[in-house]
Formats: sequence, C-alpha cells, structure tokens
Amino acid sequence: MQSLKSVMDAFTASREFDVATLGRLAWWDAQLGTRPFAEITPDEVDAALVALAQRGKLRPVRNGPAVPTGQPLGGATLNRYVTTLGSVYAFARRTRLTPRHFVAPTRGVEKAPERPDPERYLRPEEVERLIKVARAFDTRWGRLVALIVFQFHTGLRIGDTLALRWRDVDLAAGTATVRCTKNGDPHVAALTDRCIAELVKLPNRSPDAWVFANNAGTKPFDVRRLWRKVTRIAGLAGRGFHQLRHGCGTALALAGVNQAQIMAVMGHKTLVASARYMHSNVNDRRAVVARVFAEAA
Repeated sequence: MQSLKSVMDAFTASREFDVATLGRLAWWDAQLGTRPFAEITPDEVDAALVALAQRGKLRPVRNGPAVPTGQPLGGATLNRYVTTLGSVYAFARRTRLTPRHFVAPTRGVEKAPERPDPERYLRPEEVERLIKVARAFDTRWGRLVALIVFQFHTGLRIGDTLALRWRDVDLAAGTATVRCTKNGDPHVAALTDRCIAELVKLPNRSPDAWVFANNAGTKPFDVRRLWRKVTRIAGLAGRGFHQLRHGCGTALALAGVNQAQIMAVMGHKTLVASARYMHSNVNDRRAVVARVFAEAA
C-alpha cells in the first residue's frame, strides 16, 4: 500500500506549487509521511494539528533550520494545512489512486475558528498605492508592479500565477492559461491592456521561462519578503497577497458583474465560493448607492 509520502510526491510532480504549499506538504510528510495513505484517520490528522498548534510560528534563520517564536498560529493558518492535505486526497481520488467512494480523513477534522478580518481585500486605491511604492522600491527584482497588476486584474491564486511560464501567456490574444488549478481544472484568465503593458516590459520571455522568475531564472520568485516591505511602506502592513484576489472579486461585484461571471473570472466551481464578493463592505455599498442615486437626480 502506498505511503502518504509517495502520493504527495506524485501530487507535487503533477504541477508546480508555491513555496508555502510545499512547506505545508513537507510538514505533513514529517508527521505522517510513512503511514499508509488510505489508512490515515481523522484522529491522526487532528493529533498532528495539535502538535502543529503547540509548535506555533517559526522564524527563518539564515543557513539554518527555522526556530519557534513562541507565538501561536492563527486559525486560518491551521486550516490551510488541512486544506493542503485535503488537496492531496482530492488528487488521489481524481487520479484513481483511491476509489471514488473513499472518504478523506480531512473530512472528519473540525476547522479551527478564524478571526474575522474586516480588511480582507485590497481596494483599487490601495492597490494603486502599492504599485507606486513597488515602482520606487523594487529595484532589484523589477517585476513586482507587473505581479500586483496581474493579480488584481486576473484574480488568479498566487500559486497559479507563480507557476506560469511564458508558453502559458498569449499576449496577442490577451490570455493566461493555468493548466491545472486548485480545483483540478484548467482556467483561462483574460488579460487587461494594463496587464499586457506591464508584462511586455519583463525580460526573458522564452517559452520555458517562468513569467515571474527569480533573478537567476531558476525558479519562481519568493515574493514574501519584498511584499512585506512594500506593504509596510505603503501603510498596509499585514495585508496578504491573497487579498489582491479578493480585491478583484469585490471590484467585479461592486461594478455590477453578476455572480456567474465572477465565478468564471475567479475560477470558482461553486456559488458559495463567489458569494463572499456579493456582500461587500458597508462603506463600499454606501458609496455605490450614493453614486447611483446622484446620477439619477
């Protein structure tokens, strides 16, 4: 019987993943990697999550293993570990490594409570602030402006964006193709004129090169440190890169785009996933109502 590690190896070989996802997979490997894949129970997953919570946050150390900070992990972080493991089981079911009736052990794990976040998406004016700061301070990598515009205008997940190679981008047609999304399906994102204008500035557009490669061109760029710097300077410290995706969905909803179209743009498979954007911030709704009725007066 295959071990969890062997299935995770096949999963990671099926597409390219961002550094954070690979880190979570490595943690599951350390906890349960040798266990038979189909025999792992919800209790084992839960016990591993308890160990993760007890470990808390880690601090990276140059040329050495990360060390615990003594600070607790948030509920959202714990839930991302469960989701990542669930994605491995979804891959196994999709590729017939498990029968269709197999129930993943993550199904029996209760999600950790997540702290409400009133600032869960970036608004257009905040994105413009980030772009101005990135243009001034990203002097070494030189691709952050393009990445911010791309993320905000396409609504793609950051892992899917960083996995893009130039062969996946058709500037003439104005499209970017994600060959396999989190949902297991391909997705074609439409590129705006502004996206295209930023992308054509980027170097090394050979087909096999990553669109957002590191300076050596050997792998996708790890954007986290640069993002933290730019958000701090822009007065938006603590805002996550994923909030550009949420900002895209919210901007579409505020512009009157219907839910089915938002699902198509964001690559959602269920109405529940896109419904969050139909309930935008009260201040945003107030501004829309004021504008509409002012125009009608």
